[in-house]
Amino acid sequence: MHNIVESLTKLALATSISLALTACGGGGSSDSASAVIPPVVVNPVPTSTLEEQFALYLVDLTDKHIIPSYAAMQTKAQTLKDSADVFCALLSTSTTASTSTSNSPSSADLVTLQQDWQRFNGAWQQIQWLKVGAVVEDDRLLRIQLWPDKNDAVSRGVDALIAEQFVITAEYVSGENLGAQGIPALEYLLFPEASSDSLLTATDRQKRCEVSSAIAQNLLNMSTDITADWQATGGNYRAEFVAGTGDFTSVKNALEELTTNWLQHIEIVEDTKLNEVLGASSPGKARDAEHYLSDKSLASISINIYSFLSIYTNDDGLGFDSILVDFLEQQTINQEITSSLTTIVAQIEQINQNFDSYETMLADAAGREALTDLVSEMRVLIDLIDVTFTQALDLNLGFNSSDGD
Repeated sequence: MHNIVESLTKLALATSISLALTACGGGGSSDSASAVIPPVVVNPVPTSTLEEQFALYLVDLTDKHIIPSYAAMQTKAQTLKDSADVFCALLSTSTTASTSTSNSPSSADLVTLQQDWQRFNGAWQQIQWLKVGAVVEDDRLLRIQLWPDKNDAVSRGVDALIAEQFVITAEYVSGENLGAQGIPALEYLLFPEASSDSLLTATDRQKRCEVSSAIAQNLLNMSTDITADWQATGGNYRAEFVAGTGDFTSVKNALEELTTNWLQHIEIVEDTKLNEVLGASSPGKARDAEHYLSDKSLASISINIYSFLSIYTNDDGLGFDSILVDFLEQQTINQEITSSLTTIVAQIEQINQNFDSYETMLADAAGREALTDLVSEMRVLIDLIDVTFTQALDLNLGFNSSDGD
């Protein structure tokens, strides 16, 4: 390409010189118009290929979204574990003291522990969509969060841990029932349906606290392992992911897997977290919600939706929007996807302004209408990504996990 451009440039220069000489000394009337020869136009050589654009996107998303999200998850897990230890220490002191219970954990102490659970869950929801790397190894995905729980695996697993006579440790928990290991298991302990099972008043509250602390440590261990796997000093999965090697056949294949994960999770939010819980009529199926006991399902859905927008725009990095507009010149497709995403964000923000309880919203006529509108717009987004977006970027998406795995 360089030789062609150089030859064309020389030809244009020679033609210009010849015309100049003819104008100065050639025979013919000075009044006769000189022939106008259009200039030689050389189209600029593209600065990169589409696959190179994909590689830049993967680098930005990994460094600005994936790794920071896992690091935040590890940090929140450490805080959760520390909070559980403090609470259990207060509980142990109060139950062993012979003359005073002034150090007993209070309702405020329990609220602090519950809030730290919520913060860890929020960090998880930010990156819940991604299903590559260490998170899918050793059943970590299900160990962190087994949901939906069709067989009451969470309650059965936790109750079995509480019934054990020996000290429950994180190592023991990690080898037990998947439902007893993660976020739902802690929710079951921190937000019990029966007040008699409260960490403040239950007759077996020390055992319950022991189990809670072990589960928190298990979550910290998994979070630490996942974060380390992406680091250069650990498994360096980052290098494999952005280069399209190892688990992937190419950079494009890595992007296809990522896009599949993204679309799958949008479908999970639309169908499992929203539509199935909405049900055909009021009051819906609140008990099937992701966080029925704590009633924090709307908060998780909100974080999921914000993450969908971040994946598309890559925040301040090279996003899919930039690739569509600046590289592929597909402004219309970008406008359609951006419009759908921003509409969904606006809808969930309005929902959060009007309702702080998913259960209450499911039984409210206006709330149900707002949820129905949100589901409808998410289906628009799903169609745009599944067809229009993937065709524009020439992507072949993989197995749809929302159909079962």
